[in-house]
Order: sequence, then structure tokens, then C-alpha cells
Amino acid sequence: MTILVTARVLVGQPGGAGSRGNSMKKFMLKNMQKGFTIVELLIVVVVIGVLAAIVTVAYTGIQQRAQVSAVASELKQWQKLFEAYRAINGSYPAPSATPTTGGGPGANVLSVYCLGTGFPVVSGTRYCYAYTNGPYQVAESGGATLLAELSEVGSPPNNSPKYAQGSLVGPYARWTSASDLWLGSIFPSGTDCTEMGFTAGSLWSNGTQECRIVLNN
Repeated sequence: MTILVTARVLVGQPGGAGSRGNSMKKFMLKNMQKGFTIVELLIVVVVIGVLAAIVTVAYTGIQQRAQVSAVASELKQWQKLFEAYRAINGSYPAPSATPTTGGGPGANVLSVYCLGTGFPVVSGTRYCYAYTNGPYQVAESGGATLLAELSEVGSPPNNSPKYAQGSLVGPYARWTSASDLWLGSIFPSGTDCTEMGFTAGSLWSNGTQECRIVLNN
């Protein structure tokens, strides 16, 4: 008799261990079928939003640092070309009333000249410097003679990526006298020119920073 009762308990008679196991399975299944509550879904949405914001900020920072590095690197390439020109010719290229024979970009010693090609197009013309601001637009074609002169001593970085900051874009060269000039380009707000070995130039109202390399004969 004892053996028979024990067997019934083991095979799941009411009140046995098997019955309790089945009740537990039903309880768990019932709770699993409920799904997420509104509060739980809102928490998930908030967490996803926070993570997305963090990723966006991190990506923007990485992208900006890459742009700063590229612009700085190109400006230094132009410096090397000007230095090479000076080493061969005894002086930097200078403005001249007859640029095709005098070796300079033009007659105006205070004019700005685009360095390279591939600048933004406005109304069918490529401009550097304040390329959307009429009085300060500098036509890319105006630097053709200078580009030709520098091409005789090296390979200019033409058609490089251009990173406009607002309405400003570089690189460009500007003569402050017939013998002194500086090379400049535009960097994002907050850029420290001195950290890259440059001289700080103009700081525009939107925070855009101009950095320069001063060249003196």
C-alpha cells in the first residue's frame, strides 16, 4: 500500500510536486504574455534617445577634428610650395603689374588670391574667401598665374576638399606689401591656431576662426 501511494504522488496526483510545478509554469507563462507596460516602453524610448544623442555628438566632434586636420595639412603644403619657390628664385612670388612676366598674381598688393582649385560655385563662378558675399568674393581664376608659378617648383594640392564655415572658405594668400604675405584658411569656432603652429587671424562674429602662416622675405 505504501508503494502505491508514493507512486501516485510522483506521477502528479493533486497536491503533489508535479501539480505545483504545473502551477508555476502557468504563472510564468501568464506573466510573459502580458508584454511591456507603457512606463517600460517610455523608459526604453528615453534610453534610446539619450544613446542616439551621445553618438551624434561624438560623431560631430570626430568629423570636425578631421576637417581641422585636413585644412591645416593643406595650408602647410602650400607653405612648403612657397618656401620651395623662394629657395629656387630667391624670394616669394610677388604682385606685379605684369604678372605673366613678373611672377606675381596681380597688380594689387592688398588683394587676396585663392590657393588651388575646386572652390564653391556661385552664379557660375568659383570663389574663395567670403564666397557668397559680393564685395569680398575672390574669384578662383584670379590665382591662375600664381598657381602656374608654384607648379614650376612642386605639385599644388588642387581640387582638395573644401570645408566652408558659414560663408567663408580657404585657403588663400594675401600680400601686405610687395615682399610680405601670409597664407590663410578658415577653421571652425573654438579652433586654437597656435596649437597648430599658426598665427591667429580674423575672428568673425559667428565664431569662425581664420588662421595664418606669415611669410616674410
